[in-house]
Amino acid sequence: MNFNQNLGYLRTQYESRLSQQKLADALGFKKSTLAAWESGRANPSFEDMLKIADYFKISTDDLLTLDLSAAQEKPWIKEDNLRVLVTSVNSHNQENIEYVPVRAMGGYARGYGDVDYIGELPAFQLPFLSQEKKYRAFPYEGDSMPPLREGCTVMGEFVENWHEIKSGTICLVVTQNEGVVLKKIFNYLEEKGILVLKSTNERYSPYPVMLSDIQEIWAFAGYFDTEFPR
Repeated sequence: MNFNQNLGYLRTQYESRLSQQKLADALGFKKSTLAAWESGRANPSFEDMLKIADYFKISTDDLLTLDLSAAQEKPWIKEDNLRVLVTSVNSHNQENIEYVPVRAMGGYARGYGDVDYIGELPAFQLPFLSQEKKYRAFPYEGDSMPPLREGCTVMGEFVENWHEIKSGTICLVVTQNEGVVLKKIFNYLEEKGILVLKSTNERYSPYPVMLSDIQEIWAFAGYFDTEFPR
């Protein structure tokens, strides 16, 4: 039976990448119950399984027996809204925080959607961060975003809906041409289909990035440094 892994897969690959709390609320379950099902510590009643299958528009047979991650047809995915995020989990089925080391940064813009690439990244947990959000850590290079110092590690929170990003938000932006950059974002996606990226170092000029060039966005969630900021 593949129910437990399929439930976690459906939730994280759905059109809006549902948190456990959001899916539990939508189905009328407790979050703790849903978490127990995903981790394999419990299984739902037949009535609850029918409710889950109906929500994702698949059959109970497929939910129980197929490996949905390998299925060719994915009716639960709406391509126009989807931000596919490849992630890794620990032994308790909790999403890891993957760290992208300097040696892997050059390939991140190509490998961010590759299961093998993400699976090989170092991963860890931080208990004080929300389990309902997805985080990833990146090394910071350069001098464009003081007071951050080159060599520190920046934490990013995955952004599903880019149109809702408020202007002035600091984000890690993954683009086809530049790879991963940390900038302050000014959002003109609705009017012009672009984001304007601005450094906190005034020596660097703001520049636009087209929507078609953007691959991922991670909102700044903190940083780690071995030196006290000046």
